[in-house]
Amino acid sequence: MSDTNSNDAHLQSFIEGAKAGESTMRDYVTKLTKLGKEIKFDATESSLVEHLSTVENPNTRSNKAFALIRMRRHLKLPTFELETMREDLKKDIMTHRKKKATEDLGKLVSYEELLTKLEGLSGKDYIMNYMWVKHGLRNKDINVAVKRKKPKDITENVIVFNPNLKSPKATYYITDYKTANTYGDKSIVIKDQRFFDELSKLGLKNDQYLFAKQDGTKATVNYMNVLASRRSINQYGEGRIAKILIKHLLDAKQYDTIEQISKQRGTALSTIYSSYNLYAGN
Repeated sequence: MSDTNSNDAHLQSFIEGAKAGESTMRDYVTKLTKLGKEIKFDATESSLVEHLSTVENPNTRSNKAFALIRMRRHLKLPTFELETMREDLKKDIMTHRKKKATEDLGKLVSYEELLTKLEGLSGKDYIMNYMWVKHGLRNKDINVAVKRKKPKDITENVIVFNPNLKSPKATYYITDYKTANTYGDKSIVIKDQRFFDELSKLGLKNDQYLFAKQDGTKATVNYMNVLASRRSINQYGEGRIAKILIKHLLDAKQYDTIEQISKQRGTALSTIYSSYNLYAGN
C-alpha cells in the first residue's frame, strides 16, 4: 500500500524540479499518479520491480518503469534494478509487437474499406477520421482552433480556413504535439472540396475550437483520446488506422509517401516500419 503524503510530496518535487517538456511531463504525471495509488515511490527497487512485473503488457510495463526511473533519479534514489528490468524488456516488447502485428493483420479492415466508411461520415466525425485515414495524424494534432487567417504568432494547433475565398484551402499548423522538440512545427495543406464542405457546415466562428468541450473550452488530451476511441471508424483509434494506412502504402510501394507520413505524424521512420507495420510479425 502506498504512503499518500510521501508520494504527493515526491511527485510535487518532481513536477517543480525535473526538466521535461510540457506534454512529456503531463504523461509522466499521469502515469505516476496512477502508480502512486499502488506503490511507494521511495520503496526498495526489488519491491517496485516485483510490482511492475504484474503488468502484462511489456510496453506498458516499460513506460511505467521509465516514468518511475525519471522520478527516482530526480529524488536521487537508486534506479539500477529498474533500468536493468527495462533493458531486459526489449526482447519481450519486440515479441509482443510481432504477435500484435500478426493478429491485427488478420482482423483489421482494408484501406479501401476505411475509405468507404469515411465517405459515410459527416461533420466532425468526417474531419477527424479524414486526418487519420489520409494523413496518419495523432489525436493531439487535430485538436485545433479554427482561424480565418494565419496568426502572426502560432502558440497552439490551428486550422486556417476561409470558406469565402475563390480558391479555398485548409492548412493545419501543428506546433503542440508529442515529438515537437524533435521535429519542430508542421503544416499540412488540404485541397479537398468534400473536406471544405464538411468544415463549412459546422459554422464555426473565428477562434472557436473544432473539438471544444460543452463549455466551449479546448478539449483536453484525455477528452480527445476518449473521442477517438468512440468516434473513429470501427472504434479503431488513430493507432490502428495509421497501421492500415501504412500497410496500404507498403502494398502500393509508395515509400516516399510513408516518409511524408513519418514527418507529418512526427514519428521516426524506423518506428513507422517497426511499430506501425502490420507485416512486422511475418
